Amino acid sequence: MLQAAQQAGRTARFLIEARQILALALPIVGSQFASVLMGLLDTVMAGRAGADEQAVVGLGVAIWIPVFLALMGVVQAVSPLVAHRFGARDYAGIVHDTQQAMWLGLMLGIVPLLLLPQAPALLAVFDVPGPLADKTVLFLQGIAFGLPAALVFRALAFYSASINRPGVGMVLGFVSLAINAVLNQGLIHGLWGLPKLGGAGCGWATGVGMWVGLVLIGIWISVSPHYAQCRVWEGLRRPHGPTLFKLLALGLPIGGANFAEVAAFTGVALFIGSMGAATIAGHQAALNFASLVFMLPAGLSAALAIRVGQSLGAGDGRAARFVSCSGLLVALGMALCLTPLIALGRHHIAAWYSPDPKVQAIAAWLLLFAAVWHVADALQVCAAGALRGYRITLGPMLMMVAAYWAVALPLGHHLAHVGWPSFGLQPMGVAGFWAGLLVGLFSVSAALLALLARVARRTTVRPV
Repeated sequence: MLQAAQQAGRTARFLIEARQILALALPIVGSQFASVLMGLLDTVMAGRAGADEQAVVGLGVAIWIPVFLALMGVVQAVSPLVAHRFGARDYAGIVHDTQQAMWLGLMLGIVPLLLLPQAPALLAVFDVPGPLADKTVLFLQGIAFGLPAALVFRALAFYSASINRPGVGMVLGFVSLAINAVLNQGLIHGLWGLPKLGGAGCGWATGVGMWVGLVLIGIWISVSPHYAQCRVWEGLRRPHGPTLFKLLALGLPIGGANFAEVAAFTGVALFIGSMGAATIAGHQAALNFASLVFMLPAGLSAALAIRVGQSLGAGDGRAARFVSCSGLLVALGMALCLTPLIALGRHHIAAWYSPDPKVQAIAAWLLLFAAVWHVADALQVCAAGALRGYRITLGPMLMMVAAYWAVALPLGHHLAHVGWPSFGLQPMGVAGFWAGLLVGLFSVSAALLALLARVARRTTVRPV
């Protein structure tokens, strides 16, 4: 009887925690979805102006997205720090850490501006024709103009979510989407007195939208009563070296992990360049859908980092451990529900992306791998998120680099071109790379779960 009552109590507590995690995660997912829609919008609107203009957007996005995700990962260090402060009710500390994260975002945003003169040389390495390269550089100039604002915006959005106010990022994400659509139309086609920039106009529309987004979130945080205890604009302090170093020590591995993961998955396109247009298109279609599905556990991961950090800030290591376990169970349940849906619907999904039967067949085959790896993907990203709540980021980054670049890609290359003759396995083509990525994902998932279990157990015994 007592055991049944205890089990019922644990179940009720899990359901409460799951609701709190989802309440944080869903607005974050919405914000990420708005970002994905913005990229899709740029591609579609530029495509109406011609294939060359669409190619400008494609090349520009391929360069700036990995850079942005890496820099955003560095700024994301503010999230666990603010969550700890919030759990401890240290509002002055929240203001200090957020202000320093804003300075860090501004400084990091200037780096791409300094590197921009190297863009033509980079495009030349990939034999991009001169006129197309020039337009791509113009696209990147617009993005680089907006990146400082985008990174400061992200610092403020992470701060807001970490004090249980995640909705601002989602709302302003969709506002920015609407602004981007209007500016795209004007700058691509030269309407309303604006210059006609073609596909490059999408970069400038995004850059301007980034500054508008920063102004809007600044106003929101200034006037909303929900931020009354920690107004980050009041008493703005100069950059503080020790705090900036602390943010970098925590954030650089997050950015490195983001870059290692994104580069591994997108880099497969370069390795399969000789396998034909249908193979490349099928790979891109399957990878794009897998990336869309990945937004769900990615949002859970960000929410876990916040919830774990808040529990630790309150000095409750047991609660942090329970939050970690609850979040992983939610992620696992969500993945197990989606996996059969992806597997069963893979042919319909492939048909959304292309009318070509050959492309559809390749994409549908690869989506079977995506259906399986989604389970490991959900667990690894949520385990990494919980570890960020514990302020542990270097170990996870090293595990990801090893799993993707020392295991997944070499194994994938071998399976794609050589196979495994001793087991009767012939060269698998593009599926070999996906099989390698599958092995890498399960490897890093197991390693991160083991690390999280050890950290959570240690923290329960000896709070940090």
